[in-house]
Amino acid sequence: MDYSKIKYKIEKETLQQEVLSAKVEVETLLEALKKPEVNDKASWVFSSVVELKPDIIKEQDITLLIKLLENNPSKALERNIWRTFQFIEIPIKLQEKCTHLAFETLERNESSIAVQVFSMSVAFELSKNNKDLMHLLKEILLFKFENASKGFQSRARKILKEFD
Repeated sequence: MDYSKIKYKIEKETLQQEVLSAKVEVETLLEALKKPEVNDKASWVFSSVVELKPDIIKEQDITLLIKLLENNPSKALERNIWRTFQFIEIPIKLQEKCTHLAFETLERNESSIAVQVFSMSVAFELSKNNKDLMHLLKEILLFKFENASKGFQSRARKILKEFD
């Protein structure tokens, strides 16, 4: 599968349908996420596949995605992994690591707005049962809010409403 040739949404959707219909194995797509020359495009397809069929992803796949996040991924790969995490339930044994990465990403000013917004959503979902983490998330959002982009502010507003 040549992911480097994906340039337009229609090509992405074609590949997405091939994965969803099992003409292309998910494992093939996951392997492409490890290849710097195509992981941006492969992650674009992957996040869309998971959005439509969240149960397609297994625990070991989530472990791989977390490892990819830990290894300084490209901006597109990082964005698509955080986007993917919004659609799935993170297994309990991976929640601590994922929560840590989400907060770290949210606080990192070098992260793109989309990456910060997606990681904010993941941090919120993973923190719901922990008062200390919820308090920390609220403090981060309030601290960053005034100087943040409109996209960041919009998502932060939605999350901050949940605190009331």
